[in-house]
Amino acid sequence: MNLIVNNLQIPIEKDGVEAYLKAASQQMGIGVGDVDIVKILSKSLELKNIEQFCYKISLVVTVPDSFAHRQHFPAYIEPIRGEKKRITMPERPIIVGFGPAGMFAALEFLEYGIKPLIFERGKKIEERSLDVQRFIEERDLNPESNIQFGEGGAGSYSDGKLFSRRDNNTSFINRVLQTFIKFGAPAEIGYISKPHLGTDVLCAIVRNIRNYILERGGEILYGAKMTDLLIAEGKAVGITINGEREYLSSSIYIALGHSARDTLAMLHEKGVAMEQRPISVGVRIEHPVETINLMRYGDKYTNFPGLGAATYSLNYTNRKIRRGVYTFCMCPGGEVVNASSEQGMLVLNGMSYSHRSSPFSNAALVVSCHVDDYQSSSPLAGIAFQKDIERKAFNAGGGRWEVPAQNLLHFLGESNTAGLHEISYKMGAVAADMREIFPEFVVSELMAAFHKWKEEVPIFVSSQAILLGAETRTSSPVRIQRNEKYESVNTKNLYPIGEGSGYTGGITSSAADAIKAVEIHLSPE
Repeated sequence: MNLIVNNLQIPIEKDGVEAYLKAASQQMGIGVGDVDIVKILSKSLELKNIEQFCYKISLVVTVPDSFAHRQHFPAYIEPIRGEKKRITMPERPIIVGFGPAGMFAALEFLEYGIKPLIFERGKKIEERSLDVQRFIEERDLNPESNIQFGEGGAGSYSDGKLFSRRDNNTSFINRVLQTFIKFGAPAEIGYISKPHLGTDVLCAIVRNIRNYILERGGEILYGAKMTDLLIAEGKAVGITINGEREYLSSSIYIALGHSARDTLAMLHEKGVAMEQRPISVGVRIEHPVETINLMRYGDKYTNFPGLGAATYSLNYTNRKIRRGVYTFCMCPGGEVVNASSEQGMLVLNGMSYSHRSSPFSNAALVVSCHVDDYQSSSPLAGIAFQKDIERKAFNAGGGRWEVPAQNLLHFLGESNTAGLHEISYKMGAVAADMREIFPEFVVSELMAAFHKWKEEVPIFVSSQAILLGAETRTSSPVRIQRNEKYESVNTKNLYPIGEGSGYTGGITSSAADAIKAVEIHLSPE
């Protein structure tokens, strides 16, 4: 019989199958020889005891049917997903955007035997990677092919974190993780607590998903930007691509990225209902890997084999004015990259490769914004708010795509020099003052957070830290309003999904949102 054994504590020095078997047998009161491991359900690193780090593990084990204490352990039943019933549609569904939401919407349609038509404004991942590299080396930005736009979406050039909202959305997130494994991700992402893929692995997975969709009859058009939405009698009936060709359908899925500002403006002009959405803006903060490892692992485990670059999460809340300051999209052993998609506007992001072997670690450090901060009632006011910061960051960097950077102690007024040392940013950095880039409330809240953290984690608030600006695209500042069936509240046949539509934040949540939207659309009344 297969049973679940939870909360096994394995010292990291003893990590391995033999230790798992011994711990499971002891907890179950059975001989080691009578237990076999079927699968690992979860594995997380516990850092609470600085003297002894442990892995917390849950297993599925098989034991003899005669096992006397079976009632104390949950039975494990392997989930079975049956094949979807084949469905016919009057026209092929249209998917606009081929990031995580667009990809998983397409995969879900294929499970029902439906062959979607997909439009991506950018290029294939291979061509897109060349454009990104050209931007780094020659500072030649292609507004339609960059870290924001192209096959795979913005997440393809990131750390590739896959744990967004996993505990609150387990069945759908697990489906997403298993799909990634099917297309080339390592099996461990199915059980480790904070899985990540890295941009190198993600790009390979994107290619595999593309080929699978094409082999099964899906069609993908690249360099295909939606420039108009065709509406008749309150219903979306089709789209126009590149201002030229019309494609008709009674099912249109809008799977935009959060940087598709021109497309959102077009949809707003067409009368599609949307609303403002609060966002967070701030900086990238970067430290040497050794500094973060020491902060998280202490002296004993700083260089322990297998632990890798340490992660961290910090937050501060000003309850009087309901603002939070928090780290986001932490990239251990990663690098800061230029994620700009418009001329004259500079925005940063963090990226890691699968091995997380860079000598630097960085994270977004952002301040929550209220919609009142936009100072306009327009649904697009948050975009204007972002753009103002991005222009200032571009100008502060000298207008040559160099990043404005500042030593943390200089920002805090505790040093007279900018104090820039080596950083990961490959396009060059110039000394700047973050006060010239951000609104006063962002600066003051960052200051307050640093003063608090200086008492709690002084190694973090030190001369080792460099601030780089600006991080503005943590999420979409616009939400396209939809009902419980994922359909636009005032434009029938239009299904806004994923991050750009304002409903998710990250790879896994965007993918899960797309799966649910297609399921609800195709399920019987």
